[in-house]
Amino acid sequence: MTEIEIPETAPDTEPDLTVDNRGRGCASGIARVQRALEDLEPGSILRIRSTDRRAKQEYGRLAAQTDHDLLAIETNRSGLLRKEYTTYLEIGEPSADD
Repeated sequence: MTEIEIPETAPDTEPDLTVDNRGRGCASGIARVQRALEDLEPGSILRIRSTDRRAKQEYGRLAAQTDHDLLAIETNRSGLLRKEYTTYLEIGEPSADD
C-alpha cells in the first residue's frame, strides 16, 4: 500500500468549524469529528486540532474512506517534546449509498 502525499500547508481559507481534540486519543477524537461532519454542508472546511501522534494516519484514513478531501495536515512543535497537528478537510457531497 502506497502512502498518500499530504500537503503540509493550510488552505488559504478560513475554516467553517474547528474541532479541538488536543489532549484526546484518536478514538474519541474521531467520534467528535464524525459528529461535526454531520453538521457541515458540502464545500465547508473543517479544521481538526490534535496532539495524538496518530493524527496523520487516522485523519488521512478517514478522508480516504469518505467523500471528504484531505487538504492539509500541519505539524507544529508545542513545547519541547509535544507536537500539534492541524488537519483540514473539505466536506464532500454524500454518495448515493449514504
